[in-house]
Order: sequence, then structure tokens, then C-alpha cells
Amino acid sequence: MRSTRRQFAVAIAGAAAVACVPVASTPVDDDLRTKLAKLSYNTASGGGVNLKQMPDPLTGKPTVPLAEVFSFDRYHAFCRVETNPQAFKMATYKMGEVLIAANSFFMAMTASTIDQFKVSRDPDGKRRLIMRGGLGCSTEVSQGGVKIGSRSAVEDATFEVEAVDGGIGGARAGDSFAYTAFFDEKDAPVNFAIFGPKATFTGTLIEGEVTILDPANP
Repeated sequence: MRSTRRQFAVAIAGAAAVACVPVASTPVDDDLRTKLAKLSYNTASGGGVNLKQMPDPLTGKPTVPLAEVFSFDRYHAFCRVETNPQAFKMATYKMGEVLIAANSFFMAMTASTIDQFKVSRDPDGKRRLIMRGGLGCSTEVSQGGVKIGSRSAVEDATFEVEAVDGGIGGARAGDSFAYTAFFDEKDAPVNFAIFGPKATFTGTLIEGEVTILDPANP
């Protein structure tokens, strides 16, 4: 019994000695540290609904609401108009001014590549994100019984997203989102005919939040 107690005491002492030996911390790989820094430096996301006012068919005044749903983060960005509840006039690039009947307009833009993702801070403290890359755009318009484009046909283009984070509170805090598409007539003949070489999709942010983090400027 005495021998057993002694062996137990020796074992406890040995374990305590091992526990007291400092363990060298594993250094973080420089490449991994750099990657983590880049990821944390460019952290932004958001989503919501922009409401824009389109020209009224009779008066031509911008009083017809059209909702654009958007969402974005480091790896995606899309903007979509599912339909138009009311008719409106639209000034197209190649077809002149056309009347878009109710429930006859569809547009969806989805980023296919994110080539630039840059966060900065404005003089007033708001954080701003610029994203650039490639996108696929599907547009369908029914006008006078004739359907132009298709919901399923995707045309290639490039884009620039500009998002602003004014703080918690969405539009009341100064948040905004704009999706600009650049269409080439050869690659995107339908969208070029409707929107021209450049079209910005934005409006008044009525729902949602834009969050942009910049650890370099907390």
C-alpha cells in the first residue's frame, strides 16, 4: 500500500512538472496573415429594395413606382425587377419611347465575376464600397403584343456596384446602393437596344441595410 501511494505521488508530480513547461506558440504563416487581413479589410454585405419612379403613360411625370430588389457581399451581387404592377413609359436607346404595359417588364442582373472589391471612407465618415466585374443580364419586355428578350436568355456585360453605409438604420442613416451595367452591342444586343451602353439601376432605399466594415478605419 505504501509503495502504491508513493508511485501515485510521483505520477502527480510528473504531470504537474509537464504542465508547467511553457508550450511554444505556433507562428502564423505570413501568407495566411496577409489573406486574413485582406478578407477582414474588405468586408461588406447588404440587401434590400430600391424604389424608383418611372414616367406615367399619360402625364410623363415620374410617379409610377418600380421596385428593384438587390443583394450583395464579397462573392455576389444581383439586382432584379420581377415585374411592374403598373404601366409606364420608358425611353429606350434604340426603339424610342415605348409604353410598357402592366406586368410586362422583367430584368435580372447577376454578377459572374468579382474582379475588384474596394472599401474606402468618405470625408463625412460614411463607408463606401466599389465592386467591379462581369455579369449576366436577362431582360424581357412586352410591348404592343411583341415580346422583346427573354427571362431565360442571359447576355454578358460588365458592371460597377457602388454601395454606401451611413450607419445602422438603412436609408435613414444614409445607406444607398447603385448597380451600373455596361452593355456592348455585340455581346448584349437586347439590353443594348433597351438600355444603351450604360445604365444605372438605383432608387430610394425603402427596405434593407448596407453594412461595410473597414478595420483600417474603425
